Amino acid sequence: MSFETIDKLNRDFEHNFNNGQISEAVGSYADDARLFAPDKQVYQGASQIEKYYSETRKLGNTHVDLQTKQVIPCDSNYLIEISSYKVDAETGNYVVIWKKDDQGWKKVIDIFN
Repeated sequence: MSFETIDKLNRDFEHNFNNGQISEAVGSYADDARLFAPDKQVYQGASQIEKYYSETRKLGNTHVDLQTKQVIPCDSNYLIEISSYKVDAETGNYVVIWKKDDQGWKKVIDIFN
């Protein structure tokens, strides 16, 4: 697993989110993933995560830019990504735990501020 693979998955997420394809963007998450958002809520599962991102776009946040900074392999099935983001005028940092499954690499934990 490489930095380039995670960076490519981040570019795919950006493309989908920025084009309003929220369902496709959320496809990067595992079915049982958890999203820890700045609103102090924990969104669990793909449907709740999709609702979060849909609401985010409705609030006018329509452009995301992810800057992949560091990818740390834990073993052959888990990675930790430490990166930063910009959503319109807001910036922050995030940590994602990626897990490899039959469909490829999926986010299982996503924490950002």
